[in-house]
Amino acid sequence: MNQNKVYIITINFGTPGHTIECLESICVNNHKLFQVVVVDVSNINQSVKKITRWIDEKNDSRFAFIQEKENRGFAYANNIGIRYSLEQPDCDFIWVLNNDTVIAQNTLEELLNCYEQDKNKDKAGFYGSKILDYKDKELIQNVGGTFNKWIGYSVLLGMGEKDIGQFDKKEIKLDYVIGASMFCHSSLLQKIGLLSDDYFLYYEDIDWCVTAQKAGFQNRTCTRSRVFHKQGISTGAKLLENDVGLEYKKYLYSSYKKLYKRHFRMLMPVAYFILFKQLAGKIIHGSFAEAKLILKVLFTSR
Repeated sequence: MNQNKVYIITINFGTPGHTIECLESICVNNHKLFQVVVVDVSNINQSVKKITRWIDEKNDSRFAFIQEKENRGFAYANNIGIRYSLEQPDCDFIWVLNNDTVIAQNTLEELLNCYEQDKNKDKAGFYGSKILDYKDKELIQNVGGTFNKWIGYSVLLGMGEKDIGQFDKKEIKLDYVIGASMFCHSSLLQKIGLLSDDYFLYYEDIDWCVTAQKAGFQNRTCTRSRVFHKQGISTGAKLLENDVGLEYKKYLYSSYKKLYKRHFRMLMPVAYFILFKQLAGKIIHGSFAEAKLILKVLFTSR
């Protein structure tokens, strides 16, 4: 039995039902040496009560709850849980896991196996999982992604493909793994630091992986590790057609710009070109509210 302890950080954004379903799947996973840290940023009493009641009824010391009064973004909330975890003397691994996911029984076990079997673990960055659709469990959402800084585009590998094992027996060349499941040895974070609080939402996973790459580490996907993802629930992406969704789109564009400012400053013209291209497209299609958001992002300093 693997004796490494994994600290799992998940954030509740006011969706306690999804958070509890995620926690239930962790309960029955094969690897029993874990500690879950739930960070709540919903500031909704009913949401907090449901999760704390579930934890109390479990009566299991492996589940901790931290309430943060202010929602300062995905990265900030995860960093609260990560800092707490790294302060514990028995923290061997960190696993950032979205609350809108359900894991297979062997998911965590396989992540640990991937690390142990890695011949270049001294260069190991983040390990991602094979992200599958929650409803259609044979539909791949992604197995990681590539980011081409020269043309400003990222590609999610395997997106929309049926899972027939096409990624299981070959090395996947990728730049980043998805924030829904990011696993690493705790020593990595001692070297590269935590998520950047500059991001409220979106691109923080790419930023973290680029930081690891710059420090000489390689990001990988453990395809034997399966995570079933209710895409969009944790971030509000399902709401993109209304005013609340426009607020999230603001973060999408501003975070894209921040990624270039932080890591590819000499290529800022690429970022501006992509944003102006998006702006033109929104104007042509009559999406004036979104066009206004892009203009604001283009002409603000951050």
